[in-house]
Amino acid sequence: MEQIKIQQWLIGIFSVLLIVTLMIVATFEVKKTMKYAAEIDVDKSTAQCINCHEIEHIAVTQIAAWEKSEHAVMGIGCLECHSAEADDFDAQRCPESDVLIARHPTPKDCAECHEDQVNEFANSKHAHQFWLLKNADRSILEMPIGTKHGCEQCHNITTIWPDGSVGECDVCHAKHSFSMEVARQPETCGECHMGPDHPHIEIYNESKHGNIFKALGGDWDMGYNTTKNEPIPIEAPVCVTCHMDGNEKQPMTHNVSARLATESQATWSYRTVWDEENLGSWEVKRDRMESICMSCHAPDFVETYLLTADLVNLQYNEMRRTFVYWTKKLTAAGIIDRLEADGKFFSNPVLNGWDEVPEKMMYYSWHHEGRRFRHGAEMMGADFTQWHGIWELQHNLVEMITWAAEHGDKEAHKWVNNNHPSKFVPFALYDIPGNAWGISTMVNTTPFVYSYEDYWDRVKSNVETAYNNGVLSEDQWELWMKRYENLDHYLGVKYKDNPEVKEAWNMYKERDAIDTKAFIKEAVNLKLPGKPFGAK
Repeated sequence: MEQIKIQQWLIGIFSVLLIVTLMIVATFEVKKTMKYAAEIDVDKSTAQCINCHEIEHIAVTQIAAWEKSEHAVMGIGCLECHSAEADDFDAQRCPESDVLIARHPTPKDCAECHEDQVNEFANSKHAHQFWLLKNADRSILEMPIGTKHGCEQCHNITTIWPDGSVGECDVCHAKHSFSMEVARQPETCGECHMGPDHPHIEIYNESKHGNIFKALGGDWDMGYNTTKNEPIPIEAPVCVTCHMDGNEKQPMTHNVSARLATESQATWSYRTVWDEENLGSWEVKRDRMESICMSCHAPDFVETYLLTADLVNLQYNEMRRTFVYWTKKLTAAGIIDRLEADGKFFSNPVLNGWDEVPEKMMYYSWHHEGRRFRHGAEMMGADFTQWHGIWELQHNLVEMITWAAEHGDKEAHKWVNNNHPSKFVPFALYDIPGNAWGISTMVNTTPFVYSYEDYWDRVKSNVETAYNNGVLSEDQWELWMKRYENLDHYLGVKYKDNPEVKEAWNMYKERDAIDTKAFIKEAVNLKLPGKPFGAK
């Protein structure tokens, strides 16, 4: 009997503990859902704005967004951001009151509290006035109405407002919550960084980084603080982790140029000199990025991966040089007839052109495929480096030279009739022994250029020239030489005769033979008895 009473007491105690635990969890979840709504103190002027908006049913969802913001908790209401002087460019009186408000709060308003962040942004490439560039694609093909919700919707991040401030903070920080969680979502960056010319969100989604985020990111607290030189608290990076967030060694920054060592979106790749007097050299910027990468990766992986990406950029330049050669040659011969009006060219032969095949190939090989080739290599997007990148670049080159042959260029005609694979490599090559991922003893397809006895000597001279011209750092040159001096190891050649390797290789050859036999029987040699319906 006494034992039953003890069991009842234990059951009662555990029941109470369970109820208390559930209440705590429920309270936490409610608070998490309500965020700051229960903690805010609404002042008189903000209450007037809220009441009017609710009565008129205007942007009421933004009231709820503000109520959940840190601004609301800190007592920052409507007029702290929307106050205006009578002569301000965006001053207006609310229709239902005599309150003077600013229609467009600008970075100058944000700088009242966030001066450092606004200044950092203003010095970044995000704020760079791309409208300064003479973009023939916009001025010729894209009708003005199309750019209003096209180019301008994204490039308004570079707006110079009438008050002299630059940018638009709510491009990343949503009105009116100004949520860190929203700003950190890869899809926020993907609003602009996507599509055929800069598919960064697509590249991220293909990468292991994006894969981990999709699998686990829903459980991460994306509102973390990175201003205290603490470890990055998430397992894999999102866009801002690499380009903005801080860690133990790097401060948080709104200057996305602070860690970029290469201009890889331009017609040619080159080491960045953007705001060099304040941000330092490209080597300093690269060191910043590497210190972020090393939050998750070993130094040798980071250094090898980024060196390979740098060599991809240099390889693009050599391919670009070939496009420039053919475009200039065909223009000088009069085979390309430049688009001209009022005595001037509207499309530069080195930049782009529109009305003939070589001009289009030149443009796409920079603005689309050339960017994908480079950006894929920088952001772990293998398919964008390969099939959407260099494969398409080679296709464009073939199409350009074939067009030249069809239009009477003798050199191009000779190229078309040449059946040696070397025709597809009319430019100098960069390479690195092996890769960052490990040692492979059986590469799927050995490049035919490896058959040249002086291949690695040629490549070495190209890499050394890049180093001597300051395009590669001394550390990068030493890393490259370390791999060059151990070619057989990094290419896996010295391990081909290992018994374990031979055993694995023979097993897969046997399986491949069986697979090939089935392929030939069930597909290649399968003959159907029925006469084709199209036969006469």
